[in-house]
Amino acid sequence: MDKLQSIRYFLNLAETLSFKQTALHFGVPPSSVSRAIRNLEDDLGVVLFERTTRHVRMTEAGGWYRAEVVQPIRSLATADEMLLAQSREPMGTLRITALPGYGEIRLLAVLDRFRKQYPKVLCDLELTDRYLDLSTGEIDIALRSTANPPDYLVARRLHSARFVLVASPDYLNRCGRPQSVTDIEHHKALGYRGPNGVVPWLFRCSQGEVTPVLPNFILISNHGMQILEATRQGEGLALLPFWGVSDGLSDGSLEEVVVSDGEFIVSTGPDMSIYMLYDSRKARLGKVRAMVDFLMTELGGD
Repeated sequence: MDKLQSIRYFLNLAETLSFKQTALHFGVPPSSVSRAIRNLEDDLGVVLFERTTRHVRMTEAGGWYRAEVVQPIRSLATADEMLLAQSREPMGTLRITALPGYGEIRLLAVLDRFRKQYPKVLCDLELTDRYLDLSTGEIDIALRSTANPPDYLVARRLHSARFVLVASPDYLNRCGRPQSVTDIEHHKALGYRGPNGVVPWLFRCSQGEVTPVLPNFILISNHGMQILEATRQGEGLALLPFWGVSDGLSDGSLEEVVVSDGEFIVSTGPDMSIYMLYDSRKARLGKVRAMVDFLMTELGGD
């Protein structure tokens, strides 16, 4: 027995006192309504309606039961309507988590534009290196760097997470452009501290061999924006993710430093990318769907 549907039949019958009208209202045969009411009475152990061939009358127990269930059923109907409206229109609280550096450099300005376009959506943003489990349903969207996004989530790729060596044109004009990996030790460097320590500088030569590089760090920080700004101000070389320096390379405030004998990397593991992760079921909600589309338009691409 579908008890919830039976209660809906009961409440309508309590108003109409007509099995035929209740059946018309729900688009079912009168026998379906009669059977549902009988099953509900059997389940409760009371008679809710007295029936004759000519009349239907609610019993005292039926009146008491109606008074108790009518408000919860109305609240449920209201919740259903509100959820349906929310699924159509972007509204409500949207929880997002992102890596701190990525959030500061790429995401914050995008969220400002999103909030202006969708004022009914409250963006609740947490910038953290800490892993947050999306399976609990508490987080709507996560922006993470990974080589293997979890299978239980939708993963939309936003950027490559490859690193490039950069410096400002002013610094390179003053201090010279490194021509090989051995020149790096003569330059000032800026290091980023991630959750597992200072991000290493590795060098992969043209033959494929990888060796560590020991930069002359003059600044180490876990604040990505600080490292980026110090690099723009000409304080030294920095090995930073391409998504963080692409704007500077485009506007000329930064230059990529390329050496002849190989390339700089930060890991020998699988290639990483920045992904937008979310539960496919949540994508039915207007607020999530709007944010996914907006971020893909604003951030998507290397």
